[in-house]
Amino acid sequence: MKTWQPQNHENMSGPQTIAVMIGQLAPGGGSEKQLYKFLAYCDKSRWKPIVYVSGVLGSWEDSIRKLGIPVVLLRGGRLAKMWQLRSACIVHNTKCFFSWSSYTNGFGLALKGLRVHCIGSFRNALFADLPKQHRWLWAWISLAGVSTIVCNSRETKAQIADRGGGRKRVLYVPNGVEVFAIDQVRTWREHWRSRLGLRDDTILVLGLGRVAPQKNYARFIDVIAQVSQRLPVQAVIVGPDQGCLPDLKKQVAQLGLEGAIRFLGRVPNAHELISAADILLLTSNHEGMPNAVLEAMAVGVPCVATCVNAIHDLVQHGSTGFIAGHSVAELSQYVALLASDEELRHEMGCRARKAAERDYQPAQVARDLWNACEAMD
Repeated sequence: MKTWQPQNHENMSGPQTIAVMIGQLAPGGGSEKQLYKFLAYCDKSRWKPIVYVSGVLGSWEDSIRKLGIPVVLLRGGRLAKMWQLRSACIVHNTKCFFSWSSYTNGFGLALKGLRVHCIGSFRNALFADLPKQHRWLWAWISLAGVSTIVCNSRETKAQIADRGGGRKRVLYVPNGVEVFAIDQVRTWREHWRSRLGLRDDTILVLGLGRVAPQKNYARFIDVIAQVSQRLPVQAVIVGPDQGCLPDLKKQVAQLGLEGAIRFLGRVPNAHELISAADILLLTSNHEGMPNAVLEAMAVGVPCVATCVNAIHDLVQHGSTGFIAGHSVAELSQYVALLASDEELRHEMGCRARKAAERDYQPAQVARDLWNACEAMD
């Protein structure tokens, strides 16, 4: 693990240094996965990235280091970290700062007067990632330190413009997803369905993502309870627990669904497990651009989702999946419809896979993000 420490550095011609800022590199995060894809497509003849972490390190640190990119952990309070970032950017003659979340956008204020092009990101529903206390202040800070803003949903882009972001350069760049060969997807499906002990005709509904309040898995469980009254389905919830699991297990027990719903925790390479599902069910209260939906599309699994931020950018209602309100009854209706109609599942899944392959190629997404770095103020 490397902590920040200034070093003497002489200006040199060649690749320009870019400081990339993220809050954490913990496993399981969709934002961290998107950061890795961005860095993997870096043109190192043009850019020399250094990743700065303001919170905690995790398994993504090793993956990024294997790309030949240094990872620096900033320490102390927020002001101390801002001073460390500014000092490091001076030492390395940094030309561009790219914050990967609304929370770290404010670090751009530390670079005032250095002629550094500062880019901010919004990867959740507008200011949802920011602390609730004094959120108005945090919101101002997240906008004040950057001149270019990247949003992964058109809805957020419009909201930023409504809040005065029109004076800044605001871009929509979606998340990217890798589309694997169909034979590979079939192999993963067979492996995971065997591992889960599922028959070929068993309908599996999948919930994927952190077991956190934002994901509202209580709603997921209620949907499965309603669908189970009409059709036999199995469900699994995959993701690290953030304090919600005991209450959710209690809810499952109270509904008598112990044999129908399983919690698998964190699963490496979760996109392989998605292949085993027949339906992805997203019951979140809010999202940016949900990677779970993208990964389901990429393996041909249709999605039923609440009407969260960016979902309309991903899912064409009635064609590649279903978008519902936040009511259990409406979500249950669409899950039951897909569960009872194999042909519909197949057709929707095929269309979703084609859309993922056409519109969300990681190389193109990364290219658009790196192009944003080129646009100096």
